[in-house]
Amino acid sequence: MDPSSALQWAVLACAVLAAVLLVVSARYVVRVRQLKHRVAELEHDAELAGLLAAHPKKPEERLVGVVVNITKDSAADAVAAVYTACTQAGMPDPVIFDTTAEDPGRGMARQALQHGCDVVIAAGGDGTVRAVAAELTGRETALGVIPLGTGNLFARNIGLPYDDLPACVEEAIHGTPHRVDTLQLTLQRPAGRQDEEISLVIAGGGLDAEVMADTREVLKARAGWLAYGEAGLRHVAGSRKSVTVKLDDGDPATFRVRSVLLANCGSLQAGIELIPSARFDDGHFDAVLFTPRHALDWARIMAKTALRLSSSIPVMTVRQARSGWLRMEEPMPFQIDGDPVGEVVGVGAEVAAGSLTVNGVARAVSPVSALTAAGS
Repeated sequence: MDPSSALQWAVLACAVLAAVLLVVSARYVVRVRQLKHRVAELEHDAELAGLLAAHPKKPEERLVGVVVNITKDSAADAVAAVYTACTQAGMPDPVIFDTTAEDPGRGMARQALQHGCDVVIAAGGDGTVRAVAAELTGRETALGVIPLGTGNLFARNIGLPYDDLPACVEEAIHGTPHRVDTLQLTLQRPAGRQDEEISLVIAGGGLDAEVMADTREVLKARAGWLAYGEAGLRHVAGSRKSVTVKLDDGDPATFRVRSVLLANCGSLQAGIELIPSARFDDGHFDAVLFTPRHALDWARIMAKTALRLSSSIPVMTVRQARSGWLRMEEPMPFQIDGDPVGEVVGVGAEVAAGSLTVNGVARAVSPVSALTAAGS
């Protein structure tokens, strides 16, 4: 290569290098400015948080939002009771948001947060409670519960006086806040789609989902939760299906099940303790596998549950875990806290410990939760 060509290549290389350095420098300057801006934002947020902590809202300054399922018979009474309670406490009038057929409460809970509500009350059944809780999980804003549904399982499990409307209103607004777990679920659909959901009580596939989907609404209106028993009798003789289960770091195991449950709580209606070890604040969920082959096996399960027998039986396996997954050999109907959510071929589950603040939890804190709190 002659000297002139070498010089030209050298000049070109220097020009390219200079251009690269210029671009890198420009990006660096922009990045530094962005970081400085972000630091300023964080410092402002921290200063604001400090001011709020130093000058917390007075009780009479708190704003209450109510997400109400207006299809429930006592919806108007519940709203009126909240208005009365806020007035008597010298608080601002509550902000009311009605659920719709298309949205059971998530959008309304977001609106309540945008309004600056300090507590958001879910007035409805377990479906309304779950929808509102999905938006409040991971936030400081507290959830209040006014149970207006058929089962009201979450209210029952946390010890609310679910049959006393004024008492529930009082607990929802003025009750002591308590951290509870939520069960984060990933539903794998037969067509490949994934849906993210949460559970506060019990999610499950198989018999329980069939019952929830086929309970007659007319009978529910007349007989309440007893209507689920009628649907259960019609479906109990169904066939078992293969489900592979993996919990925490354990090895996967395959079972032939009639029903599989993922439980954050364990109590049902009529004081039935289906899963006594399941607690809403212990940082675990309980995986329950029902593997009955005939009517006698179902009788053993019902006897164990009704009589609260502590001994284990081979057709009802209970294991605790913080995370896990289910794989179905064929599509299986699934339900979450009593709401049918269609068929799944897989479910991922992980506990978000203490991720939701709930006002008015009356049951004693579980021993595990108490030890955790003592050590923190």
